[in-house]
Formats: sequence, C-alpha cells, structure tokens
Amino acid sequence: MVDGVPLEPRARADLSEAPSEAAFAELMARHGPGLARVARAYSRTEADDLLQEITLAIWQALPGFRQACSERTFVFRVAHNRAWTFSERRRARPTHELDESIPGPGDPETSLAEARRRDALWDGIRSLAPPARMVLTLALEGLSHEEIGEVLGVSAGSVAVRLSRARAQLREWMQGGSR
Repeated sequence: MVDGVPLEPRARADLSEAPSEAAFAELMARHGPGLARVARAYSRTEADDLLQEITLAIWQALPGFRQACSERTFVFRVAHNRAWTFSERRRARPTHELDESIPGPGDPETSLAEARRRDALWDGIRSLAPPARMVLTLALEGLSHEEIGEVLGVSAGSVAVRLSRARAQLREWMQGGSR
C-alpha cells in the first residue's frame, strides 16, 4: 500500500535490478521463439551465434530497463540493435551461406517445394534494407504499429508507411524482380 492505495501485484518479476536466472529464463521462454526468428532474418548460417549475442545483450541490458516501455518492446529493441551491429560486422567480410533446403517428412516433392519457398522468403527478408527488414520482422512477430514505433523510435504512421513499402519490396523480390 502506498498512500492508502493498494498496489496491484506485478504479473512479471521486476527485471530492472540484477535479474535472477529464473526470471531471465522466464523472459526468454516468453520471447525466445520471436528472438530466434529475428536472428534468422539477419543471418541464415550464423543465426544461432546471433541469437546467443542477442541473449547476452538482453541479460546485460536488463539492469537498465526502467519499464518506460513494455517488456516485449524492450526485448525486441535490444534484439534489433544487436542484429544490426552483428550484420554490419559481417557485411565487411564475404560469406558463402549453405543451402538449408532440406525436405521434411511427407511427400518429398511437396516438402522440397515448401522448403525452397520458405528459404526464398527468408532470403527475400534478408535482401531488404535494414530499416525495411526491421519493421517487417517486428510485424511478423505480431507487434502493433505503436510497439514497432517504440522499438524503432518512430511514429506509428511512419511504421505503417515503412511496412507497406517493405511488403511491396518483398512481394517484388518473391516474384523474381530483384533476384
């Protein structure tokens, strides 16, 4: 109680101080799959390395989290900042990425076609300029325009414009216009 007003219990642990391993594990359980997709949007062959860097960056940034934004927004902002830094470091050196098109169970032809389409989509996302890639991957994670705006430091209207352009660029790439 503060000044006679009962405080609402927090649904999540306070992560703004030195987080416990349990609280951090809970945070990663909530956001880990989305963070893995962000990592994959920036690198095909080094996505696991990038995810480790993102995880470490979130751990290091948590003491500075003052809950001025949502936990989700905070986590994705750290992830995209780390992914940007990671991709800039890698951009200077040439890489030859491996083909990940491995068919799954079921009809081999259908599985192979689906794997190739999925890989082409990831290649298309990676081909986008970083601002377009960022807005698109956050939208694919289900963040609202307002949340994406918080992550990127722009207005919701700007997010809508960037997202529309990113989708158009990706659509054009998928149709063979930019390969």
